[in-house]
Amino acid sequence: MIRRLLPFFSVLSLAVQGQTVSFNDLSAFKNPSSNWSIAGDAAADLSQNNVMTATPGKGVLVCQHPRGKYGREFDLFTAFEHGDADLEVEFMMAKGSNSGIYLQGRYEIQLFDSWGVKQPHAHDAGAIYERWDETKPDGQKGYEGYAPRMNASRAPGLWQKMKISFQAPRFDAGGKKIANAKVIKIELNGVTIQENVELSGPTRGSLPGEVAQGPILIQGDHGCVAFRNFTIKRFGNQQPQLKDLKYALYDGIFMAEPDYAKIKPVKEGKLEKLAHDVSGKPNGYLLRFTGKLVVPVAGEYRFQVVNNGGNGVLRVAGQEPLKWQWWEGQAKATLPAGEVPFEFVYNKNTDWAKSSLGLTVESDANRPVELHALGSINLSNPTNPILARPGSEPLIHRSFFRINNENVSHGLSVGEPSGIHYAVNLEKGALARVWKGDFLDVTPMWNDRGNGMSLPQGSVLDLSNQPTLALIANDQTAWPTMYGETDGYRFRGYDVDAAGRPTFKYDLAGVKVEDQIRPDADAKFFTRELRVTGSLPATLKCRLAAGKEIRKINDTTYSVDKQYYIQVDGAAIRNVSGGQELVVPAAAKINYSLMW
Repeated sequence: MIRRLLPFFSVLSLAVQGQTVSFNDLSAFKNPSSNWSIAGDAAADLSQNNVMTATPGKGVLVCQHPRGKYGREFDLFTAFEHGDADLEVEFMMAKGSNSGIYLQGRYEIQLFDSWGVKQPHAHDAGAIYERWDETKPDGQKGYEGYAPRMNASRAPGLWQKMKISFQAPRFDAGGKKIANAKVIKIELNGVTIQENVELSGPTRGSLPGEVAQGPILIQGDHGCVAFRNFTIKRFGNQQPQLKDLKYALYDGIFMAEPDYAKIKPVKEGKLEKLAHDVSGKPNGYLLRFTGKLVVPVAGEYRFQVVNNGGNGVLRVAGQEPLKWQWWEGQAKATLPAGEVPFEFVYNKNTDWAKSSLGLTVESDANRPVELHALGSINLSNPTNPILARPGSEPLIHRSFFRINNENVSHGLSVGEPSGIHYAVNLEKGALARVWKGDFLDVTPMWNDRGNGMSLPQGSVLDLSNQPTLALIANDQTAWPTMYGETDGYRFRGYDVDAAGRPTFKYDLAGVKVEDQIRPDADAKFFTRELRVTGSLPATLKCRLAAGKEIRKINDTTYSVDKQYYIQVDGAAIRNVSGGQELVVPAAAKINYSLMW
């Protein structure tokens, strides 16, 4: 729909470069309407459209708004402005709800209940919304919308995390735009879904015109939504840069930095940025760069040094933050504003490594800036990624993997053609993780010597990686992190059905277990069925989930840290040290669904 555009008021520009937007009250916003409130937490109904409840407290920003009541007066504007900025926020969508974050009040990053959408469009979560031209024919009014690379959305009522890196448009001294705004990157739930998207102008429903500084606008007239942990880091337009850069090239392999007064360079010259290729040779040389570093704002600056195959030294403003050091290094220095003396030394003395020279600087006032030339950093062993992808049938893949700081040596991952996947720890009979998107990057396994590891791709949800079934004597008995010799656990392989999906088999405590995990028809969630045969010990329990807080939503649905849902009959919440567990007694058949 076309939204009514009203003249916008001037807003206060805060002096700080980075801040956490406080949700203890609404003072961070201009004239909030009654549909916005501060709460201790929020919850959305998985089955009812646009229903969201709030509990008393602080820390969560909630919009409770009926559908169909549109107007700019329901939107929320920050009391600060931004240009270049990095944003991080967690948000929760009500079922079927719609919202958006307008950068500078003009470029909308879409928030939407897109759970289960097969092919996302420019209105789905993480999209950059369309521009709009009312003069064009119907069906052509919207243009230049950018759908996310994949649908990384989670179910309504769950907290989701978004990171946005934004570059504001540039203007000359006369106010003429000389460069478009750009979305450098958007991550949704750990997945990069937008990258280097140039924005030719404001998206639909925005404030008019384009500006160097503008407020954040949060759409509040399309449904219920909640936010927490909102941080913004703002950057200035000016960046550190090198000036009057010169280089001197010396032949030889140096075990320590030489006395330059006693040796003569074989070549000298001027450069715009650092580069190793002026040496003209692969090894046995030292490059000394001298000049000035232009520092736009006084403060702490952090340097990342790449000096592959040799030693490096960094000196700046009379300090030596990186001493004679082999290979790569990190350093920091507190610098005054203005032009300060700069010196960088690269000594290439290892013949089996490729020359690679890089220097990056960042601060609270600027994003990382490369002070080296394009192509000066080389990969020692570049390789194309080796990816495992399901075809028309599920793909079963054995490998090591790492989860929760633990290396799993007996791991198995199952990739579904529909893009929903899981991994199990066969030593524990544990469902270790689930994810949506691409399947596995197996480059660490098969490139060069390899380390046997596979890496999940897409939006990953790590679970507890602990045994599903265990002997639990009483409510005070801690759930085991692994099986012991007395548990009688033994993995007995798996059968593959006609569709190509495995059923895992193992023995435990004198019973036999068959464990199968299957996707639903819409690839939104997994259903797990455990079939247990034999004489069931009274103390044998099945743990479905573990977390800090498990909430009962209704008779069969539970929320685990508002990161995923469990649907099951007859479960109980068990309080344990550091959190809670969702447990059912062992039975001949145990069925539950995991939704995220």
